[in-house]
Amino acid sequence: MDKQKKVLMKAYKDPVFFIEHFCINQEGKPYVLEPQQKLFLRDRSPYKILFCSRRSGKTLIMIADILHKSFFRKNQLLTLVAPTGDQAKEFATTFDGIVKRSSLLQSSFETLNKMSKELTNGTRIKFATAGAQSGKKEDSALVGSGFNTLYLDECQSLDAEALSTIIPAVTGQMGQAEMIFSGTPRGKTGFFYENIKNAKTIRECYVDNGRAKPCPSNGDYSLHRFQITDMDEDGNILYSRAPLRLPVSELETIRNTIGMEKFRREFCLDFVDDISIPYYDELRQMAGILTEPPVFEDMRVACAGIDFGKRRNNSVLTVGVQDPKTNTWEIIYYKYWELGTRYQTITHYLNQILPFRFPNLQALAVDATGVGQAIVEQLDRFAPHNIYDIIFSQPMKVNLVENTINNLESRYVSYYPHKKLDKEMQEYIRETTDNDRIIYKKGESDDFVDSFNLCNLAITKYIEDGPKRDAPFFIGGLGTNILHDADYRNKRYGKR
Repeated sequence: MDKQKKVLMKAYKDPVFFIEHFCINQEGKPYVLEPQQKLFLRDRSPYKILFCSRRSGKTLIMIADILHKSFFRKNQLLTLVAPTGDQAKEFATTFDGIVKRSSLLQSSFETLNKMSKELTNGTRIKFATAGAQSGKKEDSALVGSGFNTLYLDECQSLDAEALSTIIPAVTGQMGQAEMIFSGTPRGKTGFFYENIKNAKTIRECYVDNGRAKPCPSNGDYSLHRFQITDMDEDGNILYSRAPLRLPVSELETIRNTIGMEKFRREFCLDFVDDISIPYYDELRQMAGILTEPPVFEDMRVACAGIDFGKRRNNSVLTVGVQDPKTNTWEIIYYKYWELGTRYQTITHYLNQILPFRFPNLQALAVDATGVGQAIVEQLDRFAPHNIYDIIFSQPMKVNLVENTINNLESRYVSYYPHKKLDKEMQEYIRETTDNDRIIYKKGESDDFVDSFNLCNLAITKYIEDGPKRDAPFFIGGLGTNILHDADYRNKRYGKR
């Protein structure tokens, strides 16, 4: 056997050798993998969990595994699924960079499109998101797909509906397909947590030389755990397991930036109790059961909340309607305006179009924070519904969230889980300050969840306060009004 064949054979048998000899980093040098990366790549288990801290080299591990499998296996389909399009694109871009820096790898690809790749050996690689633009599970491009190897990135951020789309594509091929997923802790619920808790074996590169230890539940997955640091009871960082590229001083900066609780989750691998996740999985699965209505109008008794976008967020309107049979509420209507929309356009909609489309509107809770105060002054105070001006102080934000949770937990309110609302709910965190004050922190955005909370407050206020006094159109307690009459609506608001 000549030297080249020997090298290829060694690369085939050892993915670490393959990466360190065939792949070049951004500095133009061969990769030197860390112990946790080597341990994971050399584990030939078909079902693996990469449970590691932030900044542990997770992206490189996943790409290295994809590269090795695709290079040496013919006619395969390898798919990586990320929670968002941006995350999937980032993976694909990093992948392309590694391929293009190696003449051997580059020559092995026939197609190197942004989100899909094909090698000369017939193997295909796809980078995708779990959902669809419509937000509907049945429209996902992954429905009905089959995979030889499936990678789930940030698995803790994939909602139950997305997972119900993806997992059957693999579990139907158990014994043939492989599945690898990664993530960091969130709450002690859901697919990610349950599979970590019920793993088959656990490996830690810094414990017993990385030898696999059997787990009591003897599940399906080989769990790879890499915790990069830990803190004492006072929040002091004790060490770094990657001191050269991530010294303790940098970890301290990160802790001070993102907060103690998030740091414990993302760097110390502590699963938080459900109390720290206000919109926990079971709550969303229990209450988020409704479907999107075909049109944005409803004749039933309604309440609404509007959150005005400021410097970075969209303006969002949420409307809930009362079921006359059960007296419970259904929050199913969402409308949003892109950042930069003139506030006059939004106030015109609230004054003229909203009451026309929801003629039994009883209460509107309005974000009056900052510039919102000037905006709410343009609202029609003579409208036949109550208007509540809400300023988002921390105590008010606590009241808003707790009111919503109470409505959902009591099954008094159910809702349609718009994909943006659901994402914001998952990222919302409850924290306790040093002086035992409860505060809430958002993820990337909170425009939908703030509007949702305002709508819930409007519902609560309507139940407490009743309809607006002296409203000219409200007829007794029948829950009907003369806005049902088309001539009256056209006279007051014009034709729509």
